Amino acid sequence: MPNARRVIFSTYVIPTKSIEMEETSIRQTEFQDSPAGTLGGKGTASINATQWGDGWTSMTAEGAYWEDQTENWEIQGEVWDGKLSLTTSPTDLTDDSNDLAFLYIKNTGATNNVLVSLNGTSGNYYIVIPPEGSVHLRGDGTTLDCNDVFVKSNTGTTTMEFIIAKE
Repeated sequence: MPNARRVIFSTYVIPTKSIEMEETSIRQTEFQDSPAGTLGGKGTASINATQWGDGWTSMTAEGAYWEDQTENWEIQGEVWDGKLSLTTSPTDLTDDSNDLAFLYIKNTGATNNVLVSLNGTSGNYYIVIPPEGSVHLRGDGTTLDCNDVFVKSNTGTTTMEFIIAKE
């Protein structure tokens, strides 16, 4: 299937340092001497026009289509918040085995970290996303599959939003 959609993403970082003045109660934030500017970049990931299902992004309402509405259709929009709840048990975002084209995860929780594994449920959780933090990446087109992505909370519960798209 041809790639007919794109995800455009960017990162913008301003390196700063905090300086304590002679009076210990006064702090000032300044740009760092090096790299003497901002860091970041822009990218584009081509994704397949037909994704693995309606749940390829948490930002799609559960009852967005008329045929998916339940008998309580009039309250569907009031209860949906676009977030996935996590516990300390591993959760796979999809069972689709296609190559991963793009992944975005934002921890929308207030206290606990989101842990991410890119090699299955028994893999190591090397990516740690703090509360209100996020991560995005493009797939390698060969070995990273959509069903390799597992997430969990480090302790207790947290919530997250995500996009996981196949090539």
